Amino acid sequence: MKRKTGKKDDTGGSGKTIKNTLELSDSPRESEHLLHSIIQGFSIPAFVIGMDHKVIYWNRALEQLSKIPMRDVIGTNKHWRAFYAEARPCMADLLVDGASERIPKWYEGKYTKSDLLEEAYEATDFFPDLGVSGKWLRFTAAAVRDSGGKVIGAVETLEDITERKLAEEALRESEQRLYSIIEGSPFPTFVIGLDHKVIYWNRALEELSRIPAEEVTGTSQHWRAFYAKERPCMADLIVDQSLETIPEWYKGVSKSKLIDETFEAEGFFPDLGENGRWLRFTAAPIRTSQGILVGAIETLEDYTERKQAEQRLIESERRLNSIFEGFSIPAFVIGKDHKVILWNRALEKLTSIPAEEMIGTDKHWRAFYAKERPCMADLLVDSAVKNISRWYSGKYRKFDVAEDAFEATDFFPELGKKGRWLRFTAAVVRDSQGELVGAVETLEDITDQKTAEAALKESAPKKK
Repeated sequence: MKRKTGKKDDTGGSGKTIKNTLELSDSPRESEHLLHSIIQGFSIPAFVIGMDHKVIYWNRALEQLSKIPMRDVIGTNKHWRAFYAEARPCMADLLVDGASERIPKWYEGKYTKSDLLEEAYEATDFFPDLGVSGKWLRFTAAAVRDSGGKVIGAVETLEDITERKLAEEALRESEQRLYSIIEGSPFPTFVIGLDHKVIYWNRALEELSRIPAEEVTGTSQHWRAFYAKERPCMADLIVDQSLETIPEWYKGVSKSKLIDETFEAEGFFPDLGENGRWLRFTAAPIRTSQGILVGAIETLEDYTERKQAEQRLIESERRLNSIFEGFSIPAFVIGKDHKVILWNRALEKLTSIPAEEMIGTDKHWRAFYAKERPCMADLLVDSAVKNISRWYSGKYRKFDVAEDAFEATDFFPELGKKGRWLRFTAAVVRDSQGELVGAVETLEDITDQKTAEAALKESAPKKK
């Protein structure tokens, strides 16, 4: 007996497959038995209907999918029960009726004509009445013709793609959440793929760069936001895994202490905005759950105003320091920790102690006393005004010109060769919020004045 072999893993019932199967044997009974065995052996759910729309075949895979045994459906036109809550045509029914033009009515936006089979259509749809929570199916229906080319029925195969669809939906939801997070972030952010093309470009970065997302998404032109000429951003170097070259492009770059494979840097971008902007930026790789590199994300923080404020402060401090250094009156400043912040040239000359020897230490007492003890500035820093009388009894008074200030006159035997008379004033230093941050002490050498007063007093005639 001569036999022809068909593809067992075909869509489960193309017209060509059924036609070949019907020719498997010279015996119609044996041919039908073999066809039944093949369809039952399909791992893909499938059914076949005749011209009267009654089910001829209903395989075990479809029994398992639909929970409807073959005996309940064979010979009936109730195959719709497996998929729908109410009677309506399946795609196989439309092909049996030669009514392919009605397919859009029932499967609008869900079907396509098969590229592989003639008179076959494919579709994907969700079936809420299938199973406990519904199922997603990809199904194919094809007309079945006899050896004379006459349509004698239709076969429909179904593939349960629920898990794949759920995974796709979960992925879309995850991507949407990621997009929402990135889009809503106040920090300018962009994401590139392995091809260096922009995937995300959030609103904050649109605002910073003045480049709309639609102009840069899908391109590798993200460098335009930061540089006048094409060059790699840090995210590009991470995508290329050229980590060793990052310091060549970004001076002062450092690895993040919090996140592995993440690099941080900051710098001035003269081509960003009208007058350039200061940016602090971080770039990190994006990997799959299996650790496969798929892209990189770069976040940026515009700290131009803060940097400008810092620069103004530095310039202000420099000016203050210049003014302080230019004082003809000896002076020093201490912080709340009692450590010397400023020690001017006049004080260097008076004490013969250079500033570099004193700055950053709390040894300023050495300039005036043989043993460690508080200067008046120390008492003000500690808000210990009540202790002033202990150390300067009969020698001090409240300074009338400024609040939180005192002045005193005293002889310092350890200062100079023969000691010096000093008039000194100490005042609290406060920040713009009024918080105490230190104290300043100025000193005036009045030794000559005191010596002249003593000489005048001695030369004055004594009363008899």
